[in-house]
Amino acid sequence: MVAILFWAAVLAVLHTYLFYPLLLILLDGFEQARGAWRYICGSERRRPPAQLGLPHVSVLIAAYNEASCIGQRIENLLAQDYPAEHLEILVGSDASTDGTDAIVQHYAARGVKLSRGERAGKAGVLARLVVMAKGEVLVLTDANTEFEKDAIRQLVQPLRDPSVGLVCGRLRLHSPLGAPIVESAYWKLESLLKMYESRRGCVMGANGGIYAVRRHLFPPLPAGTVVDDFVAALRVLQSGYEVRYEPEAVAHEEAAPGHADEYRRRVRIAAGCFRALSHFRDLLAPRHGFTAFALWSHKVLRWLVPQALLIAFLTNLVLAPGSQLYGLLLFAQCALYFLAAMGLLGTSPRHLRKLTDPAAHFVEMNAALLVGFLRFSRGTQGQTWARTERAKAA
Repeated sequence: MVAILFWAAVLAVLHTYLFYPLLLILLDGFEQARGAWRYICGSERRRPPAQLGLPHVSVLIAAYNEASCIGQRIENLLAQDYPAEHLEILVGSDASTDGTDAIVQHYAARGVKLSRGERAGKAGVLARLVVMAKGEVLVLTDANTEFEKDAIRQLVQPLRDPSVGLVCGRLRLHSPLGAPIVESAYWKLESLLKMYESRRGCVMGANGGIYAVRRHLFPPLPAGTVVDDFVAALRVLQSGYEVRYEPEAVAHEEAAPGHADEYRRRVRIAAGCFRALSHFRDLLAPRHGFTAFALWSHKVLRWLVPQALLIAFLTNLVLAPGSQLYGLLLFAQCALYFLAAMGLLGTSPRHLRKLTDPAAHFVEMNAALLVGFLRFSRGTQGQTWARTERAKAA
C-alpha cells in the first residue's frame, strides 16, 4: 500500500509536467497527419481564413496606486496600430491614493475615461468598466503591462471564427535591470501548453495581462474573484465557445523582483484559483470530453502537486531502508530540496545557479500553492490587492 501511494504521487507529478504535454504534442501530430490525408484524398479543402473587419474594442484596466506606470500604459495603448475610432480606453481606479486618478484624467481630452469607486477589488472595478464599455470586444490588461504595437490587431483576429469566445495573448516576462528571470522555464512550458490546447479550442486560462473576450460572454464576475483571466476562460468554455491562444499578440511585463514578492503573488493567485474552480466543478465531469481532461491535467493535478510531493517524500522514507531503488529516489528528492534551499537562501555558487534557481522556483511555487489552498479552505484570502513594487528601469 505504501508503494502504491508513492508511485501514485510520482505519476501525478509526472503527468501534469511531462505526460500531458507529450500527449498534446502527439495528438496534434495525429490531427495534422489525418488532415493531410483527408486533403490528399480530396475529402477536405483548405481555405484561407476570412479576414475580420476590425471590431470596436474597449480596453479595460483595473488600477490601484499605479501612478508610477499608468501614464506610460495609456501612451502605449494610444500608440496601438488600431483605428482610433474603434478603440476606447477605460481605467477603473480602486480608490487609488497616489495620484493615479489625476494622471488618467490628464488623458481625458484624448478619449481616455476614468471610473473611480470605493475599494472593491478587481472584480468590482471590472464590473463598473463593463457597464461603461461600448465595444463588442473587451480587451483586458494590467497597468504594468506593455503591448507591442500590433497586439490588439493580432488579438482580435481569431475572433473571426464565431465559435471562438476568448483569445489569450502571449505574455513575455522580463527584467529591465537585466536580472535573470527564474520563472522563464516554467513560463515557456505554460506557453507551450496554451499553444497546443488552443488547437483543440480549450486553453485552460488566459494571461491576465492580455486577453480579449466577446462582451456578451463577460457578465459581472462572481464576488471575490481574484483570477479574472481563469474565471473568464472557464465561463467561455462552459458556454460552449472555444478559448484560443494567439502568440502573435505579444505583451511585455516585468517579473516580480524577488522570491518574497513572487511568493506572495502566487499565494494570492493560488487561493483565487481554488475558489474559482469551486464554481466550475461541472467542467470536470467526463461529459465535457477533452476540456474536462485538460482541466484535470493542466490545473487540478498541477495544484495538487504539493500534496503529491509530500506523500512521495514520506512514503519514500518508509520504503528506502533495504531497497537500493527507493534509496536512490530518496537521495534524488533530498538533492532537489537541498538545491532549492541554496537558491532560496542565495548561497549557491554561480556555476550551480542553473540548477538551484529552477529548483528554488519549483519548491517556492508549490509551497505557495499549498498555502493558497489552506487560505482558500479557511476563507482567509481577501478580495482586494496590494500593488507589487517593481524595480525602476535604468
